Amino acid sequence: MSQESPQGFSTVLKNRSFLFLWLAQALSQTAFNATIYVLLVRVEETTGSSTALGLLILSFILPSVLIGVAAGVFVDRWEKQRVLLITNLLRAVIVATFVLYSHSFVLVLLINLAYSVVSQFFLPAEISSIPVIVPRDQLILANGLFNLTLGGAQLAGFVIMGPILIKSLGTVPLFLGLAGVYVVCAGLVSRIVMTEPKLQARGIAIAAGMVRPVLNELRAGWRLLAQDSAISLSVLHLTLMNALILIIGMLAPGYVSRVLGIQADDAVYIMAPAGVGMLAGIATLPLLASRWPKDIIANVGIFTTASVFFLLGVVGQLGHLPGAGLLPGFGLVQPPAEFWMILGVMVLALVLGYGYALVVASAQTLVQQRTPEELRGRVFATQFAFANAVAVVPLMFLGSLADLVGVSEVTLLGGLLMFVAGAFSASHTRRVRNLALELD
Repeated sequence: MSQESPQGFSTVLKNRSFLFLWLAQALSQTAFNATIYVLLVRVEETTGSSTALGLLILSFILPSVLIGVAAGVFVDRWEKQRVLLITNLLRAVIVATFVLYSHSFVLVLLINLAYSVVSQFFLPAEISSIPVIVPRDQLILANGLFNLTLGGAQLAGFVIMGPILIKSLGTVPLFLGLAGVYVVCAGLVSRIVMTEPKLQARGIAIAAGMVRPVLNELRAGWRLLAQDSAISLSVLHLTLMNALILIIGMLAPGYVSRVLGIQADDAVYIMAPAGVGMLAGIATLPLLASRWPKDIIANVGIFTTASVFFLLGVVGQLGHLPGAGLLPGFGLVQPPAEFWMILGVMVLALVLGYGYALVVASAQTLVQQRTPEELRGRVFATQFAFANAVAVVPLMFLGSLADLVGVSEVTLLGGLLMFVAGAFSASHTRRVRNLALELD
């Protein structure tokens, strides 16, 4: 049983180093998602090609799959604060470069590849910095706050900041403004107090002759994942949740337009309660962690999200029933069936956010606590790379499958697959606990 004690957000935010890291994360992730949105709009305007949009999305993911794990090795050898500072400054320069070359699709792809490559070093450095500056008993709350901010940054950057500012400012001022945000983030991380005696002794120089040591360190990270079943299962949990976010992003516009009968760009308002659910999940996590192990909490979250997905598919099927218009209402005025469907979907989105928070914060905290400091960067980089490699499949096939068989049917299938994943996770957790009892 965990000994984590319930605490509030204010407790961890009183840590000034964490506060600066958290603010830098919020701003940089918002800028990252806004950049994605602006590039998608720009490519659509200049090419009018869905294939071009697919290539642009692939250019974001490919560097993580190809070099993400290796980037984690270098992060483990370098000072994390310096990595955060340099990557933010480099991203500022790269985003400003889009001003000059956004008219050329080929150049946009090349610049975007560079943008994504630099981000591969930023992400593991950011995540692995949390245990360095946050006390162990506050990790689950710190991770919860980070994941809540990640979801909020996706909403702010991709749905609010990007669409509004590109209409009011245009692409050139917006790119320059986003570059300025990264400069601000660099200033924030420069104020973090982070003591890394083991890492500082290694320096930051990486020579060509270090290829073999880097490969050896990669194998060390993989061995840790293979030997520690709790860490490997948590990495799978994080990968599953990454795939879940992509599935939601791809299905939500079609779901609200084809199933609920409202405009596709209103999907964000229908799914907005998920953010409230995430906040509720993070707020209750310390209390849950004081009573149950983190792997059990993660399993509960998986079954919760699976149930929501399945019920979203059921709601979609109900919309096609002959009696769907006979749903009960309150008072003398009978609300239309669509009202109850929309309300039901918003409630399910709330529960979905709650389950998502339980899985991600619990799994991420477990990985941080069980991974040695010198291996954290490559372990999280492995998770990022694996998650993005898995994400290629829904990016390539899920939209076509929804067009072929229907959005509701694909949602039902997603729920069933997540139930299978939950059953596997619960079975694996039970085996690990039984093995631990036998060793004791």
